[in-house]
Amino acid sequence: MNECTLLTPRQLAAETGWPEKRIRKLISTKSIRFLRNGANFLLPQNAIQEYIARNMVEPCQAVVAKDE
Repeated sequence: MNECTLLTPRQLAAETGWPEKRIRKLISTKSIRFLRNGANFLLPQNAIQEYIARNMVEPCQAVVAKDE
C-alpha cells in the first residue's frame, strides 16, 4: 500500500503557498481530492499538483499549410 501523508487545508496552504480560502473553495466544489473525517477535511500532500496537472491547458499546435 502506498504511503500517503494527509494534511489539513491550513497545513497544505502553508506548504504550497496557496491561500487556505482557495483550497477550501476547491474542496467545496469537489475540484480537489480530499477525505472527510467527521467535520474535518484532510488532503493528500500532492493534491495541488494533481489539480494543476488535471486542469493544465496545453497550447494549440497550429497546422501550417504548405503552398504547393
